[in-house]
Amino acid sequence: MSDAFDYLRVSLLPSIGPARGRALLSRFRTFRQMLSATEAELRQVDGISTHLSVRIARTLREEKRSGEAERIVEHSRAMCQKHGIRFIPFTDASYPEILRTIYDPPLFLFMKGDFIAQDDRSVAVVGTRSPSDYGRQVTEHFCRCFAEAGVTVVSGLAMGIDTVAHRSTLQAGGRTLAVLGSGLLNIYPGVNRGLAASIAEQGCVISELPLEAKPDATNFPRRNRIISGLSRCLVVTESDARGGAMITANIALDQNRDLFAVPGSIFNPRSAGPHQLLRASMAQPATSPQEILDEVAGLSVGNVSPPAPPLQLSLTEQGLYDLLSDEPRHIDDIAAACGHSLPSLLVDLLQMELNGIVRQLPGKYFIRGSRRFAGSAVSNQHQVRT
Repeated sequence: MSDAFDYLRVSLLPSIGPARGRALLSRFRTFRQMLSATEAELRQVDGISTHLSVRIARTLREEKRSGEAERIVEHSRAMCQKHGIRFIPFTDASYPEILRTIYDPPLFLFMKGDFIAQDDRSVAVVGTRSPSDYGRQVTEHFCRCFAEAGVTVVSGLAMGIDTVAHRSTLQAGGRTLAVLGSGLLNIYPGVNRGLAASIAEQGCVISELPLEAKPDATNFPRRNRIISGLSRCLVVTESDARGGAMITANIALDQNRDLFAVPGSIFNPRSAGPHQLLRASMAQPATSPQEILDEVAGLSVGNVSPPAPPLQLSLTEQGLYDLLSDEPRHIDDIAAACGHSLPSLLVDLLQMELNGIVRQLPGKYFIRGSRRFAGSAVSNQHQVRT
C-alpha cells in the first residue's frame, strides 16, 4: 500500500531529484517495492544510468538493514502532527496546479496553512534585502492594492522587500504565501518567526526542504523557482544587478511568467537590477498596480482607497518641500538652508508630515512624502510670471 511519505523516502536516495523521484515511484509504485529492485530494473527507469543504478541499489540494501530513511520519515511524520504541518506529495489533489506545470516541480511540499482557490491568482514580489525608503513605499502600495483586489502575494520571507511585501499584504487583510529556503521548523531569518506565524494564519508558509533543514546558500536559488512557479507574474521592486531577485526574474522568464520591474532613481544602485531588465526588454515597467492586475486576470484595483485630494501648500511649506528630495536630509542642513530656527522648523515639518508631504526617518532625517499637492496660488502665479 502506497504512503504519501514515499515521496520523502525516495528523495533520500543518492542523486535523486524531483524528476527521477517521480520516475522511480511511477515504475515501482511504492518505496517498499523499490527496496527489492535489482540494478537491471533500476536502469529501466528514465534518468537512471548504470552508475547511478549501482549506487541506488547499494543504498536500498543498506536501508533494508539499517532503516535509517524510515527513521527520518517517521520523525518527520511525528513533527508534522505535532506542529500542524501538512505534507503534500506531488500527486496530492491539494498540490498547487500552477506549480505542478513548471519544469522540475518539487516532489513534495511541507506546508503550514492552506492553499485556497484565490491563490491561483498570485503575484510574486521580490527585491533587495536592504531597500531604500522608495522601495519600501512602492512595495507597500503595490501589495496593499493586490490584497484589496483579492490577489495573493508570494514572496520569500527574507529581510527587506520580502518582509515588506508580506507585512503590507497582511495589514491590508490579504493573503500571502511565504516560500522558505530552510525547513519549516528552522525559520530563517529568525526575526521573522512571528511574521511566519501570522502568514500561516492568513495564508501559507511553504518549503520543499526537510523540516529542520538549515538555510544553506544553495537552497535559495532552488527556492526561487517555487516563488515564481506559484505566481502568474513577478514584480522586482529593487535589486542590484546580481541580486537574488534577478535570479528569480530569470527563472520567471524560463517559466513563461510575465515579468515587471519598478523604475527607480538613476543614483540608487538598488535600481540597477530593474533598470537592466527594462533596458533588455525582459520586463515591463511597473508604474502602477493596475498594470500588473491587468496581466493577472483582467482584475481591477476595485475598492482601493482613492488618492487623497491635492493639498494647497503655503509659501513656507513650498520652500521646505523644494529643499527635500528622495534622499534623506538632516534637519540641521534644512535649517541652515532655509534660515528658520529649529523649533519653528520642527513645527512646520511635523505639520507637513501629518499631511503626508514629508516623511521623517530615524535620526531627524527627512525626505519627500507621497501626498500630491497643488502648490500655493502665490507660488503658481510666480511661476507664470517667470
